[in-house]
Amino acid sequence: MKMRPEYQSQGEYEPLDSCDERILSVINELHHRDDPMPEDLNERVELVLELEAQLDARIAKVSRSGELVLTRGEAELTVGQGDPASITFDCESVTVMVTPRPSSLQELRLDGWIGPEGTYEVELRSPDGSRRASSDETGRFVLEGLPDGQMFQLVVRPSEALQREGLPAVVVTPAVRL
Repeated sequence: MKMRPEYQSQGEYEPLDSCDERILSVINELHHRDDPMPEDLNERVELVLELEAQLDARIAKVSRSGELVLTRGEAELTVGQGDPASITFDCESVTVMVTPRPSSLQELRLDGWIGPEGTYEVELRSPDGSRRASSDETGRFVLEGLPDGQMFQLVVRPSEALQREGLPAVVVTPAVRL
């Protein structure tokens, strides 16, 4: 393909001119409007750095469900309106299922089940801080008084007995919105 004569004098190392600046400005505006930086980007980066520091952490993935609505990328899902929707997270050896339910005005209760059966320590991370719960022997746990509409992430730590059976020391879910 031959270059048009009026562009032959413009090399790739030429300084930017006003036309280049207008094009870059439009591209910048489009990015800010159509794909703004997530408000929780710093928290996400800190989480990844923290996970890299832990040797035996596994990242669980969301098992897709028709009740979930994708709102941005793979990492942020919103539970649909109406009946409570269950969210299932899977990694190679652990499955975590949670069901958010309204408990009072603008608060939720999170009922959860972890498999395989056994005892687990569960940490829920949100912008408001962390909350902890322990599962019973069947893997069931409950977290109450959670703010409606916030992002949360679960960190699951199997008991030492389960780790000796081959489960990872830490399983982390992606962040989802209640």
